Amino acid sequence: MKNLVLLLPILFLASVAASAIKTTDIESVRLRVDGSSAELTSSDQSAIASFWERALNTMLLTKDTQEIVEIRRQIEQQKSSQPLSSYAAAYDAAALEFLKIAFDNVNRIEDPARRQLFQQNLMVLAANLQTPKLAPVAIERINEKDPVVRYWAVKAVTNAGVIQTLSDEIMGDDETKAAILNALKQRIEFEQQTEILTMIIRFCAAINHPTAREILLAIADQRIPAYMDWSVENELMDVKLLIALGSVAMIQDDDTVKAEFAGKFAVLLSLAFQRNMLGQDVLSDEQIEQNNTVILEVNDKILKSMLNVSQTGVLNAMRQHRGLDRVYETIFGDRMRTGDLATIYKFDYGKDAGGKSITEPPTLPAPVDAGIDSEG
Repeated sequence: MKNLVLLLPILFLASVAASAIKTTDIESVRLRVDGSSAELTSSDQSAIASFWERALNTMLLTKDTQEIVEIRRQIEQQKSSQPLSSYAAAYDAAALEFLKIAFDNVNRIEDPARRQLFQQNLMVLAANLQTPKLAPVAIERINEKDPVVRYWAVKAVTNAGVIQTLSDEIMGDDETKAAILNALKQRIEFEQQTEILTMIIRFCAAINHPTAREILLAIADQRIPAYMDWSVENELMDVKLLIALGSVAMIQDDDTVKAEFAGKFAVLLSLAFQRNMLGQDVLSDEQIEQNNTVILEVNDKILKSMLNVSQTGVLNAMRQHRGLDRVYETIFGDRMRTGDLATIYKFDYGKDAGGKSITEPPTLPAPVDAGIDSEG
């Protein structure tokens, strides 16, 4: 993720530039109309469109990076504070229209560095406006090779403002929700950036939709093999993923969905436990710290609730350095008996050759069997 972290600061240079564009007309409309029941006049709509056109044209003509950021900030300042107002609807519509034009113009810039700079800043602008109305321009760029553009494209369709709007009974748009989820579902097959996957997990955890649940299960299915062959990285992402899986299992009324999500939660978390029990001599200090964090945070934030207990024994076992084996068997089960999670949520870990339910999670190979040793 280092490359993305290094690229992001260029988008947030402290701006010392003077006001780059005139905002008098747009501010007059916003202050008069936004938050009231007043309808926009044709003159108001013209002022909004003119502001967007002038601002983006000015941005694309400037050679000063700080000025680009200043213009972006001014545009963001004029967005609506009342998402149901007529001003908000007109502002978002103009944003979509003129951002599409701006991206088209940027694509014709010959200088790769300037083209990239404008693509990044336009995508940051779309994300910071926090409206699902801009989903079309973001979805088009979810598969961009540039990780910064891709990051902000995903953020533009998964941020808190979008979640709030899509979850609202009045403002929610099922067609837009489906379009976003379908784009994210296709993206996760190729996405390697932890920050991007984490945004997708948070979004899907907050959106009650079958495709959102499919995405969570698909990400878990990508993480499980990485644990099994000891190649997993960025384990802290699994805190969000496990909390999401466990939360779905708890709130769902459908017994089949409950069992599926609880089972996936149990498999993934059991592998984190096994990594802890088997990997102390081969994992780096950073890996051990991340693994401990995953286990303790998931234990505190979701596992205890799932088991309906005040304590699971996990914290005490780790504090006393006496190993997780006994508490592991209680929670997840062993060859002879079903664990607490499987008992409560009525799932198993598959069937054996004779069709009998398997009562223990998949066994993590010993590090040496996976080609891992203390030398790295």
